Amino acid sequence: MVDKLYNALCDAQFNLGKPSIAAVNGTARGGGMTLAISCDMIVAADTATFGYPEIDVGLTPAIHYTHLPRVIGRHRAFDLLFTGRAFDAAEAMSLGLVSRVVPEQDVMREARALAQTLCAKSPVVVKMGRQAFMRANDNDYRRGVAAAVESFGNVVATDDAKEGIAAFVEKRKPSWQA
Repeated sequence: MVDKLYNALCDAQFNLGKPSIAAVNGTARGGGMTLAISCDMIVAADTATFGYPEIDVGLTPAIHYTHLPRVIGRHRAFDLLFTGRAFDAAEAMSLGLVSRVVPEQDVMREARALAQTLCAKSPVVVKMGRQAFMRANDNDYRRGVAAAVESFGNVVATDDAKEGIAAFVEKRKPSWQA
């Protein structure tokens, strides 16, 4: 099930034919991070926060192992993915994770203005340019996604993942196996 979801998301994004823009105005975690980072550009509110807390509940954000190191570098990606710590929009901008940071009340206006700027360009040239960009920059992305999905499936099947999820739901600290 998860493999179909992530592969479908990857394929849809890869073959979209036009740029996509995420507007983040709040908290982006887990699936929210996956959706945002799958877009071509991210406009974030100055009050937005981001994070990969999966490790705290016995899971891994495996899909992000594929692209995050390419975006922000291996060591910074490892830090975020394995500590589970939250970070703010200013840090996301300094890491190169978001395209723009704007005041909270301006997020949608900025995302729409960016979309209008892109729409004013030749649709044929933008489509062809984006296809070339995707091929040049995401050549191994699909293979990475397939490997990440397999890894996530293996982690979800562990007792620690089951314990972590149960602890999260029950609002208690997990009791990890030795």
